[in-house]
Amino acid sequence: MALEFRGAIAGGYEAWFSTVRGRYADRLEKKVISGLVKIRPGEKILDVGCGTGHFSAFFRKMGGQVTGLEPSPEMLAEARRLYGERGINFIAGNAERLPFADRSFDLVTLITVLELLDDPGQALAEAFRVGKGKVFLGILNRDSIINRQRAKTGKGIWRQVHFYTLREIRALLGKGAKVVWRGALHLPLPASERSAVWRYPLESLLSNLKMLGGAFIGMMAERKDGRE
Repeated sequence: MALEFRGAIAGGYEAWFSTVRGRYADRLEKKVISGLVKIRPGEKILDVGCGTGHFSAFFRKMGGQVTGLEPSPEMLAEARRLYGERGINFIAGNAERLPFADRSFDLVTLITVLELLDDPGQALAEAFRVGKGKVFLGILNRDSIINRQRAKTGKGIWRQVHFYTLREIRALLGKGAKVVWRGALHLPLPASERSAVWRYPLESLLSNLKMLGGAFIGMMAERKDGRE
């Protein structure tokens, strides 16, 4: 991987979701995800690059039988500590070489994972191989105010993240992929609960209008035969 989460980064990742900005971003991102991802009880979900298991737990809550795959030992330890008792199977593994047989999962998810990989095309090929034709992607959009600022300042992990445009992801998926998408986080993140309250309805409107400026883009991609 181009970037590995270790030490303090792994320990502080989940804590961010308890901050004002973290709660706000999480609420909007999960609204996008739940609008695109429909899980039937017991369906098998593979959450690739699951990190601390934050979204793995969300998919478990939605009714999925979830496996979380993560290459970072520190992140994996956090995932098991935080969510290991919720019936989620967390294992070590690489997105570009998934240790599963063909068509093992009903849905494969990669949320802010392609941005960290040396070979995103190979990771997508693997996701479609082990799935049954459906892959959900959570993308950090380069065409957003928030991510343009992150790329410009280049602080911390943002120095190593590759931001994508919607067009670039469509190209990686290939012409045979049917894509449905929604965006979130079009406005700068709020500094207080008060500003979060008035921003949320506007964010929801911009998401429904499919504006291209959201920092987070959720994409449900489907291939009938699992290939291009």
